[in-house]
Amino acid sequence: MTRHKLIGSFVLAEISDDYEEPEHVYENVAERARICGMSVQQLEIRTMLLELVQMGLAKTYILSTREPAIEVQGPPSLDNIHDFYFWITEEGKTALSSLRRCWPLDDEDSLLPGWSPPLI
Repeated sequence: MTRHKLIGSFVLAEISDDYEEPEHVYENVAERARICGMSVQQLEIRTMLLELVQMGLAKTYILSTREPAIEVQGPPSLDNIHDFYFWITEEGKTALSSLRRCWPLDDEDSLLPGWSPPLI
């Protein structure tokens, strides 16, 4: 698995159980990456969220305390991504299930023995 796909799988996992804001996604993906001996930047995670939306693996939403979530068509701009929340699609769940076959972490987010970070 390439580094890009691995980071994408971490992002998908993070948005798989609830609407998530980009900062929360970044914090948790950065921790998983650190455990795997890698580092990520906020811009990389924000860009990945937009890419996953473009691929149909995630959707963008506006959340309000007074009204139901509103789905936004397509990805937002990178400049205002922090105003939106993201959630995995059914297609994204299928992709994540496939990607988890190469997952480097166990159920408690401990690194599996013998795993090393991808070079590319």
